[in-house]
Amino acid sequence: MTVRIQDIDDTTLGMKEWANSNYVFELNPSDGTKYTVQVTPALYGGLNVICNESSLWRWHGYGDIKFLCGNNNEYTKKALMKIMNYHDIRMIELATELIS
Repeated sequence: MTVRIQDIDDTTLGMKEWANSNYVFELNPSDGTKYTVQVTPALYGGLNVICNESSLWRWHGYGDIKFLCGNNNEYTKKALMKIMNYHDIRMIELATELIS
């Protein structure tokens, strides 16, 4: 799996704070589908997850993902569950690095 994470420096807080993440990945084993996922904070909680610029989902953590619009299929949902679980673990790791 290839993963790219984008973060920003928030100089008003004097610390690096996570804003948006972009992931490009392919599941193994898979049918060869490559997923491009953009993650941004949702206005009223959770995270908006845009997959391949063709579907929009909302992630609330702990396996809670809801389809909002676009192309909806079970394979995309399973792939998003895997990448968002990875995302949550990665954000915890980044937060731990900031604290220590």
